[in-house]
Amino acid sequence: MATKFLFIYLPYISAGIFTLGVLYRFWRWARTPVPLRIVTTPAPRTTVRVILRMVGDVLWFPSLFKGDKFLWLAAFFFHGCLWLVVLRHLRFFFYPVPEWVVAMQPLGLYAGYLIPFPLAFLLARRLVMERNLYISILGDFFALFLIMAVAISGILLEVFFRAYVVDVKALILGLIHFQPVVPEMSWLFALHFLLIMVLMVYFPLGKLMHAGGLFFSSTRNQRANWEQRFVNPWDFPVGYNPQNLFPPEKYRPAPAESREGKKE
Repeated sequence: MATKFLFIYLPYISAGIFTLGVLYRFWRWARTPVPLRIVTTPAPRTTVRVILRMVGDVLWFPSLFKGDKFLWLAAFFFHGCLWLVVLRHLRFFFYPVPEWVVAMQPLGLYAGYLIPFPLAFLLARRLVMERNLYISILGDFFALFLIMAVAISGILLEVFFRAYVVDVKALILGLIHFQPVVPEMSWLFALHFLLIMVLMVYFPLGKLMHAGGLFFSSTRNQRANWEQRFVNPWDFPVGYNPQNLFPPEKYRPAPAESREGKKE
Protein backbone atom coordinates (compact mmCIF):
# COMPACT_ATOMS: atom_id res chain seq x y z
CA MET A 1 0.00 0.00 0.00
CA ALA A 2 2.86 2.39 0.81
CA THR A 3 4.49 1.71 -2.57
CA LYS A 4 1.20 2.32 -4.36
CA PHE A 5 0.72 5.60 -2.51
CA LEU A 6 4.28 6.73 -3.30
CA PHE A 7 4.28 5.92 -7.00
CA ILE A 8 0.62 6.51 -7.92
CA TYR A 9 -1.31 8.76 -5.54
CA LEU A 10 1.46 11.06 -4.31
CA PRO A 11 2.60 12.17 -7.80
CA TYR A 12 -0.92 13.32 -8.71
CA ILE A 13 -1.38 15.00 -5.32
CA SER A 14 1.94 16.85 -5.53
CA ALA A 15 1.36 17.86 -9.17
CA GLY A 16 -2.07 19.22 -8.24
CA ILE A 17 -0.71 21.20 -5.29
CA PHE A 18 2.14 22.53 -7.44
CA THR A 19 -0.16 23.65 -10.27
CA LEU A 20 -2.88 25.17 -8.09
CA GLY A 21 -0.32 26.79 -5.79
CA VAL A 22 1.56 28.45 -8.66
CA LEU A 23 -1.68 29.67 -10.26
CA TYR A 24 -2.89 31.02 -6.92
CA ARG A 25 0.33 32.95 -6.34
CA PHE A 26 0.14 34.38 -9.86
CA TRP A 27 -3.49 35.35 -9.27
CA ARG A 28 -2.66 37.12 -6.00
CA TRP A 29 0.22 39.02 -7.58
CA ALA A 30 -1.87 40.01 -10.60
CA ARG A 31 -4.60 41.43 -8.32
CA THR A 32 -2.19 43.53 -6.26
CA PRO A 33 -2.79 47.21 -7.17
CA VAL A 34 0.20 49.22 -8.34
CA PRO A 35 -1.07 52.81 -8.67
CA LEU A 36 2.34 54.49 -8.88
CA ARG A 37 5.44 54.12 -11.01
CA ILE A 38 8.07 52.48 -8.81
CA VAL A 39 10.27 51.14 -11.59
CA THR A 40 13.96 50.71 -10.77
CA THR A 41 16.22 53.15 -12.57
CA PRO A 42 17.81 53.29 -15.07
CA ALA A 43 14.45 52.26 -16.46
CA PRO A 44 13.38 51.49 -20.04
CA ARG A 45 10.92 53.84 -21.69
CA THR A 46 9.33 51.38 -24.15
CA THR A 47 7.54 48.05 -23.76
CA VAL A 48 10.10 46.28 -25.96
CA ARG A 49 12.93 47.42 -23.73
CA VAL A 50 10.98 46.31 -20.65
CA ILE A 51 10.68 42.83 -22.16
CA LEU A 52 14.38 42.75 -23.04
CA ARG A 53 15.32 43.83 -19.54
CA MET A 54 13.19 41.12 -17.95
CA VAL A 55 14.66 38.51 -20.30
CA GLY A 56 18.09 39.65 -19.19
CA ASP A 57 17.06 39.40 -15.54
CA VAL A 58 15.93 35.81 -16.12
CA LEU A 59 18.98 34.68 -18.07
CA TRP A 60 22.01 36.32 -16.45
CA PHE A 61 20.91 38.28 -13.33
CA PRO A 62 22.58 41.66 -14.05
CA SER A 63 21.28 43.30 -10.87
CA LEU A 64 22.81 40.55 -8.74
CA PHE A 65 26.08 40.90 -10.66
CA LYS A 66 26.27 44.57 -9.71
CA GLY A 67 25.52 43.88 -6.07
CA ASP A 68 27.52 40.73 -5.25
CA LYS A 69 29.70 39.10 -7.88
CA PHE A 70 30.52 36.00 -5.82
CA LEU A 71 26.85 35.37 -5.13
CA TRP A 72 26.08 36.00 -8.80
CA LEU A 73 28.67 33.41 -9.85
CA ALA A 74 27.24 30.76 -7.51
CA ALA A 75 23.63 31.55 -8.45
CA PHE A 76 24.37 31.58 -12.18
CA PHE A 77 26.30 28.31 -11.94
CA PHE A 78 23.54 26.66 -9.89
CA HIS A 79 20.69 27.74 -12.17
CA GLY A 80 22.64 26.71 -15.26
CA CYS A 81 23.34 23.26 -13.85
CA LEU A 82 19.73 22.93 -12.71
CA TRP A 83 18.37 23.64 -16.18
CA LEU A 84 20.75 21.14 -17.77
CA VAL A 85 19.69 18.47 -15.26
CA VAL A 86 16.00 19.17 -15.91
CA LEU A 87 16.54 18.97 -19.68
CA ARG A 88 18.39 15.67 -19.26
CA HIS A 89 15.44 14.21 -17.34
CA LEU A 90 13.12 14.96 -20.25
CA ARG A 91 14.19 11.63 -21.74
CA PHE A 92 11.80 9.99 -19.28
CA PHE A 93 8.84 12.04 -20.54
CA PHE A 94 9.13 11.46 -24.30
CA TYR A 95 8.86 8.40 -26.49
CA PRO A 96 10.64 8.45 -28.80
CA VAL A 97 13.20 10.79 -27.27
CA PRO A 98 13.85 13.92 -29.41
CA GLU A 99 17.32 14.35 -30.82
CA TRP A 100 17.96 17.59 -28.94
CA VAL A 101 17.20 15.84 -25.64
CA VAL A 102 19.65 13.07 -26.58
CA ALA A 103 22.27 15.72 -27.34
CA MET A 104 21.78 17.24 -23.87
CA GLN A 105 22.53 13.99 -22.01
CA PRO A 106 26.32 14.44 -21.50
CA LEU A 107 25.97 18.08 -20.41
CA GLY A 108 23.13 17.19 -18.04
CA LEU A 109 25.15 14.35 -16.56
CA TYR A 110 28.16 16.56 -15.75
CA ALA A 111 25.88 19.32 -14.47
CA GLY A 112 24.32 16.84 -12.05
CA TYR A 113 27.75 16.00 -10.68
CA LEU A 114 28.63 19.70 -10.21
CA ILE A 115 25.38 21.08 -8.81
CA PRO A 116 26.18 20.29 -5.13
CA PHE A 117 29.10 22.75 -5.20
CA PRO A 118 27.12 25.97 -5.72
CA LEU A 119 24.51 24.66 -3.27
CA ALA A 120 27.23 24.14 -0.66
CA PHE A 121 28.50 27.69 -1.27
CA LEU A 122 25.01 29.18 -0.88
CA LEU A 123 24.49 27.23 2.34
CA ALA A 124 27.91 28.19 3.75
CA ARG A 125 27.25 31.82 2.86
CA ARG A 126 24.10 31.84 4.97
CA LEU A 127 25.83 30.15 7.89
CA VAL A 128 29.14 32.03 7.90
CA MET A 129 28.12 35.60 7.07
CA GLU A 130 26.48 37.15 10.11
CA ARG A 131 24.28 39.48 8.06
CA ASN A 132 22.86 36.64 5.94
CA LEU A 133 22.41 34.41 8.96
CA TYR A 134 20.40 37.15 10.67
CA ILE A 135 17.93 37.54 7.80
CA SER A 136 17.67 33.81 7.00
CA ILE A 137 14.53 31.94 7.98
CA LEU A 138 13.78 28.24 8.32
CA GLY A 139 12.38 28.09 4.79
CA ASP A 140 15.71 29.22 3.33
CA PHE A 141 17.60 26.33 4.92
CA PHE A 142 14.81 23.86 4.18
CA ALA A 143 14.88 24.67 0.46
CA LEU A 144 18.68 24.38 0.28
CA PHE A 145 18.80 21.07 2.16
CA LEU A 146 15.90 19.69 0.13
CA ILE A 147 17.51 20.52 -3.23
CA MET A 148 20.84 19.22 -1.94
CA ALA A 149 19.19 15.92 -0.92
CA VAL A 150 17.60 15.59 -4.35
CA ALA A 151 20.95 16.24 -6.06
CA ILE A 152 22.99 13.86 -3.90
CA SER A 153 20.45 11.04 -4.12
CA GLY A 154 20.40 11.49 -7.90
CA ILE A 155 24.21 11.28 -8.06
CA LEU A 156 24.18 8.11 -5.96
CA LEU A 157 21.58 6.60 -8.29
CA GLU A 158 23.78 7.39 -11.26
CA VAL A 159 27.08 6.18 -9.80
CA PHE A 160 26.45 3.43 -7.24
CA PHE A 161 22.78 2.36 -7.12
CA ARG A 162 21.75 2.54 -10.75
CA ALA A 163 18.02 2.30 -11.44
CA TYR A 164 16.68 0.43 -14.44
CA VAL A 165 15.92 3.19 -16.95
CA VAL A 166 13.14 1.21 -18.65
CA ASP A 167 11.24 0.87 -15.35
CA VAL A 168 11.69 4.56 -14.57
CA LYS A 169 10.39 5.56 -17.98
CA ALA A 170 7.45 3.16 -17.65
CA LEU A 171 6.58 4.79 -14.32
CA ILE A 172 6.69 8.35 -15.70
CA LEU A 173 4.86 7.61 -18.95
CA GLY A 174 2.23 5.63 -17.05
CA LEU A 175 1.54 8.64 -14.82
CA ILE A 176 1.38 10.99 -17.82
CA HIS A 177 -1.11 8.81 -19.69
CA PHE A 178 -3.13 8.03 -16.54
CA GLN A 179 -2.16 4.37 -16.69
CA PRO A 180 0.04 4.22 -13.58
CA VAL A 181 2.11 1.17 -12.74
CA VAL A 182 3.82 0.17 -9.51
CA PRO A 183 7.43 -0.68 -10.40
CA GLU A 184 9.98 -2.66 -8.44
CA MET A 185 12.42 0.05 -7.41
CA SER A 186 15.25 0.33 -4.91
CA TRP A 187 14.88 2.24 -1.67
CA LEU A 188 17.19 4.99 -2.95
CA PHE A 189 15.09 5.63 -6.04
CA ALA A 190 11.98 5.70 -3.83
CA LEU A 191 13.71 8.29 -1.61
CA HIS A 192 14.79 10.34 -4.63
CA PHE A 193 11.28 10.23 -6.05
CA LEU A 194 9.77 11.20 -2.69
CA LEU A 195 12.11 14.17 -2.32
CA ILE A 196 11.09 15.44 -5.75
CA MET A 197 7.42 15.21 -4.75
CA VAL A 198 8.13 17.16 -1.56
CA LEU A 199 9.96 19.80 -3.62
CA MET A 200 6.95 20.16 -5.92
CA VAL A 201 4.63 20.64 -2.95
CA TYR A 202 6.93 23.17 -1.29
CA PHE A 203 7.73 25.15 -4.45
CA PRO A 204 4.64 27.44 -4.51
CA LEU A 205 4.73 27.91 -0.73
CA GLY A 206 8.19 29.41 -0.27
CA LYS A 207 10.78 31.67 -1.82
CA LEU A 208 11.37 29.31 -4.72
CA MET A 209 8.46 31.09 -6.38
CA HIS A 210 10.83 33.95 -7.18
CA ALA A 211 11.22 32.12 -10.49
CA GLY A 212 7.77 33.35 -11.51
CA GLY A 213 7.44 36.34 -9.22
CA LEU A 214 10.04 38.25 -11.22
CA PHE A 215 7.51 38.80 -14.01
CA PHE A 216 5.09 40.43 -11.55
CA SER A 217 7.70 42.68 -9.94
CA SER A 218 6.53 46.28 -10.22
CA THR A 219 10.09 47.54 -10.11
CA ARG A 220 11.02 45.56 -13.23
CA ASN A 221 7.92 45.29 -15.44
CA GLN A 222 7.06 48.99 -15.73
CA ARG A 223 8.02 51.69 -18.20
CA ALA A 224 9.59 54.97 -17.15
CA ASN A 225 6.92 57.25 -18.58
CA TRP A 226 7.57 60.01 -16.08
CA GLU A 227 5.69 62.53 -18.24
CA GLN A 228 2.37 60.99 -17.21
CA ARG A 229 0.97 62.11 -13.88
CA PHE A 230 -0.17 59.35 -11.52
CA VAL A 231 -2.58 60.06 -8.70
CA ASN A 232 -2.50 57.84 -5.64
CA PRO A 233 -6.05 56.46 -5.23
CA TRP A 234 -5.40 55.76 -1.55
CA ASP A 235 -4.64 59.42 -0.71
CA PHE A 236 -8.23 60.30 0.10
CA PRO A 237 -9.26 63.02 2.64
CA VAL A 238 -9.25 61.83 6.23
CA GLY A 239 -11.80 63.14 8.68
CA TYR A 240 -10.52 65.22 11.62
CA ASN A 241 -11.82 64.94 15.15
CA PRO A 242 -11.78 68.44 16.76
CA GLN A 243 -11.52 66.81 20.21
CA ASN A 244 -8.06 65.52 19.37
CA LEU A 245 -5.58 67.49 21.51
CA PHE A 246 -2.56 66.60 19.38
CA PRO A 247 -3.57 66.60 15.70
CA PRO A 248 -0.94 65.63 13.12
CA GLU A 249 0.85 68.51 11.50
CA LYS A 250 -0.84 67.99 8.11
CA TYR A 251 -4.28 68.45 9.73
CA ARG A 252 -3.48 71.52 11.85
CA PRO A 253 -4.77 74.08 9.29
CA ALA A 254 -8.16 72.37 9.18
CA PRO A 255 -9.32 73.22 12.76
CA ALA A 256 -7.91 76.74 12.40
CA GLU A 257 -9.99 77.36 9.30
CA SER A 258 -13.11 75.93 10.94
CA ARG A 259 -12.69 78.23 13.96
CA GLU A 260 -12.29 81.25 11.70
CA GLY A 261 -15.49 80.30 9.93
CA LYS A 262 -17.42 80.16 13.20
CA LYS A 263 -16.24 83.67 14.16
CA GLU A 264 -17.66 85.10 11.00
